[in-house]
Amino acid sequence: MNFKFNNVYKVGLINFFSALYFYLPVLTIYYQRRGLNFIQINSLWGIITATIFLAEIPTGVIADKIGRKKSVVIALALQLIGEIAFIFAQNYLQFILIAIIAGLGFAFQSGCIQALVYDSLKEAGKEKEMNKAAGITGAFLQSGLLLGAFASSLIVANLEPERITWAIILTAVSVAVALAISLLIKEPKLEYVHGEESPLKIVKESIKLIRTNQSLKRIIWLGVLTTPFAGYLRNFHPPYFIQAGVPAVWLGLSLGIGGILAALASKYAYKIEAVFGVAKGMLLATILPGVIYILMALTVGPALAVLLFVVNFGYMSLQDPLFADYYNRHIRSEIRATALSTINMISSIYITLAGLLIGLLADMKLSWAFLLMGAIVIFGSIAFRINDKHLLDK
Repeated sequence: MNFKFNNVYKVGLINFFSALYFYLPVLTIYYQRRGLNFIQINSLWGIITATIFLAEIPTGVIADKIGRKKSVVIALALQLIGEIAFIFAQNYLQFILIAIIAGLGFAFQSGCIQALVYDSLKEAGKEKEMNKAAGITGAFLQSGLLLGAFASSLIVANLEPERITWAIILTAVSVAVALAISLLIKEPKLEYVHGEESPLKIVKESIKLIRTNQSLKRIIWLGVLTTPFAGYLRNFHPPYFIQAGVPAVWLGLSLGIGGILAALASKYAYKIEAVFGVAKGMLLATILPGVIYILMALTVGPALAVLLFVVNFGYMSLQDPLFADYYNRHIRSEIRATALSTINMISSIYITLAGLLIGLLADMKLSWAFLLMGAIVIFGSIAFRINDKHLLDK
C-alpha cells in the first residue's frame, strides 16, 4: 500500500518532529540549575501523569465533537507553548505550569491521533491496514527519539548553559515544524463530528461499548496486562547494567541500538500477523517481553545483560501497531477518540498502580521487580489470548 502524501505519512512526520528532543539527557541538570531538588524534579512527571489522567476523556470527547485535525493542532500548539515557556522558566511553580500544559497536550493527542489515522484509512476503504499504518507512524516516532538522543550528545556534550538553552530552542523549532505539518492534515469526511450531541452521551456510549463488547473487552485486558512496562525498563536500565558489570559507555549505545530495533519492529509489526496469524502473532508479540524480563532477573554477565536489554527495548514496539488496529476495528467513528482515550485511561491507572509495587520491589532487589513484570506479562498473554473471532464486531 502506498501511504505517500496522505494522512498516515503526515502523522508520521508530526510524530518525528514532535519527538525530536535535543535536551532530554541533561534535563535533570537543567532543573538543578534552576534551583529544583530531586523531590521537585520527580514530582513534575507525576503532575504530567495526573493531568493526562484527568483530561483523557474530556479531550477525547472534544476530538469527537470538533474533529481530529483541530485536536491535533491544539495538542501541538500546547506542546510548542510549553517548550517556549521552558526556555524562560526560572522556578518550581513555573515548571508546574509547564507540566500541566504538557499533560493537556499529551491528552489531546492520546486518542485522536489513532482515530485520525484509522478514519483516514476507513474513508479510503483500507481500514484493515491499520496495523501497517500504525507501524509506519510508530517508526517515525522512534526515529525522532533516536535522532534527538544522538544529536543531543553533540549539542550539549559540555553541559554549558548556552548550549542547553540552544538545545531547547532547537526542540521548540522542531515542534513548530510538527505544528505546521498538522495544518496540512486532511480531515476525514466520515460523519463523526456531532456538535449537538451531549459530551456525557458520548462518554456513556464509549463506556457501554467497552462494557458490553466482549471481544473488545478481552483485547483491552490483553493489552493492559501485557503492557511491557517500557518506562520502568528505562528507569532500571542504569542500575541493571551496573549490577551486571556493563561498562558505562554501553548505556548510550544500548539505547541507540534498541531504538533502531524499536523503529524497525514498529514499522514491520503488521508482518507478524501476516506470517503467523492473529492468535500466534499476538502471543509472540506479547509474551516475549515477559520471558526476557525473567531472563534479566537471572542474568549476571555483562554481554548477556546488554543483549537482553536491547532485544527487549526494541521488541516491545511490536505491540502498539497491532493493538491500535484491533481496538479500532470495534469502535465506531462517532466515538472513536473518546473510546480510545478511555482505554488509555484504564491502562494509565493500571501502570501507575503496578508501578508502585514494582518500585517497592526494586528498592529491595532489582531482580524481584523484573520477575514480577515478567510474571504479569506472561500471565496476561496466556490468560487473554485472542484469535480471529475476537476481531469481529460483537
